[in-house]
Amino acid sequence: MRRPGHDPHDEHHDVHPPSEDTRTLRLSLRRPADTDVAELFTVYSDPRVWHDDPLLRHTSTARTHDRVQRWGESWDRYGIGLWVVRALSGPSAGTLVGVGGCSLPTATATPIAWNLAFTLRPQVWGQGYAQEVAAAGRACAHALRPSLPVTAVVAARNLRSRRAVERAGLRRAWRGRDPEDPDPTAQLLLYADRALNEDQVRVLTT
Repeated sequence: MRRPGHDPHDEHHDVHPPSEDTRTLRLSLRRPADTDVAELFTVYSDPRVWHDDPLLRHTSTARTHDRVQRWGESWDRYGIGLWVVRALSGPSAGTLVGVGGCSLPTATATPIAWNLAFTLRPQVWGQGYAQEVAAAGRACAHALRPSLPVTAVVAARNLRSRRAVERAGLRRAWRGRDPEDPDPTAQLLLYADRALNEDQVRVLTT
């Protein structure tokens, strides 16, 4: 998952140790599975989700399935990846909240940074869930590989994602042309939880 997702502002940030099946105070966090594809497709095909970042859009369940497989590669190789996020208790227990957490790229031999990402259903925006997922992801990332920075790549026009990443404690490290967007004016922002060198910025933005 190249980009992060959407909103919040709450303080329910306790998390259990890294696991394929864990939880925070309000959320169940579980490794994605093929059985999640149909529900996740409804998130990524929702215009409210991809309006400010068209590259997030899924036009078929095949793309969603491919994304789930890629998330699984991070789990298989590094023991951590993005979680499928569901409500933990109450009348909405088991309801899909979205997807999020920290992952490492599997295309490179030696990862240089964690990627923080979260994309939530519009129906749950504004309830603090993004910050809860982000805190859980960062805690697990720091526990496993504390030497690696936590980073996030965001479309500059996606103001909701930018605010959520900044609330998660990351600061802007770079701004430039978005190489994946066909719009020649599209800008990309790189955020990080610590200073990055020029080589790190180059690798993370190309």
